[in-house]
Amino acid sequence: MRDGERINRIAGLITQIWERQHDKSFLQLIETLKSEYNSQQTILNKETDLNDLNNDEEFEKFLREHLNILMKKEN
Repeated sequence: MRDGERINRIAGLITQIWERQHDKSFLQLIETLKSEYNSQQTILNKETDLNDLNNDEEFEKFLREHLNILMKKEN
């Protein structure tokens, strides 16, 4: 059974990222994140299937790293 809390964690990370990039629409943000995630996975030679729920942990890690980069830029 999947960790039900992953939804809240991932949604929370996306919310925090969007708050730091409020000039983007939600769909622009999602497309940008998706594109960056896919690019990262390609560089790492990992097969990316966003429909595969097993990638939730990797995507969550990517979002945390993305948020950390944004926060560093603010300081």
